[in-house]
Amino acid sequence: HHLHNNTKEVLSMKKIGVVFGTRPEVIKLFPLIKIMKEEDIELKIIFTGQHREMAEDLFPIFQISPDYSLNIMKERQTLSDITERILERLDKILIKEKFDIVVVQGDTTTTFVSSLVSFYHKIPVAHVEAGLRTHNRYFPFPEEMNRTLVGKLATLHFAPTETAKENLLREGVDKKNIFVTGNTIVDAVMEILKIDKPLPFKIPEDRKLIVVTAHRRESWDEGLKNIALSIKEIALKFPEEVYFVFPLHKNPVVREKIVPIISNLSNVKIVEPLNYVDFIHLLKRSFLILSDSGGIQEEIPTLGKPMLLLRNETERPEAIESGFVFLVGTKRERIVDEAIRIIKDGWKPKVKNNPFGDGKASERILKIIKEYLYGNI
Repeated sequence: HHLHNNTKEVLSMKKIGVVFGTRPEVIKLFPLIKIMKEEDIELKIIFTGQHREMAEDLFPIFQISPDYSLNIMKERQTLSDITERILERLDKILIKEKFDIVVVQGDTTTTFVSSLVSFYHKIPVAHVEAGLRTHNRYFPFPEEMNRTLVGKLATLHFAPTETAKENLLREGVDKKNIFVTGNTIVDAVMEILKIDKPLPFKIPEDRKLIVVTAHRRESWDEGLKNIALSIKEIALKFPEEVYFVFPLHKNPVVREKIVPIISNLSNVKIVEPLNYVDFIHLLKRSFLILSDSGGIQEEIPTLGKPMLLLRNETERPEAIESGFVFLVGTKRERIVDEAIRIIKDGWKPKVKNNPFGDGKASERILKIIKEYLYGNI
């Protein structure tokens, strides 16, 4: 009798694989991983290493220790290199582990390739942050196509907003497989604001702090230079009033374009990329953010800050509609004008509620995954 009970328990214990490869994926999955660890589920964490150091820095802070590290990164890797190495290395793990479900996040090459390999093994995929679209296959590249393809491969689609859900419905995803959960970034930022940590450098208290980040591939030709020239113009126009902090991406292409233009300005501080906790605390102290990042658009409503988005399109229209984000592109004149307007007149959001959710997305996601695995859906 006792033996029989044990077998039953063994049979009922489900096994989940969580795969990620870049810093944004780690950030958006850590609140989910944290609550999964408290469950009676066998959890295996797989890190592809698509962004090695930038992601690994977060593991100790978030108490994540991968069961597998695929170490795919190499110097000047192409998309084909990344795809090929994840495909080959993850394949072996899926054969060995036989997961009941694989969880992926967002729109990286790791996300797409992991979904594809899972599909080859007939393992259902749960896609966290499903349904973001710009409807232009080359912007952002390769992310727009990655997330569109995952939309075809995944079984469970966790849409952060109603807009994202609509996108999936239009592409023919069955509505019973789409769940609007809010975005786990809100959960993550709320967790991080609880961590008490001083910044690793000094910032003048009496200035309006403007934080800048820029790295996107589609900006490499002209955009980065224009962004740097804009910073220079604003910095020179308000020498006493504003202070820029620019955590600079490690990519040599990015550095070559930006450093020569802004390195000699007294109110511009270039710093190495910050760990995420420091970065969130820096944004919390900022007056204005200039960035071409997808993710930061989602962090700032939780922090209550305005942002100029240095891109020509966004897959996060909610941030614009709610008045937190202004889409300004990479034309110097436009960036400068918008920044001056906010420096002079200040800023207020249009809405009371955070468009990306209430900080309970991870709880909703876990509940749905459990219902799916244990047969209630």
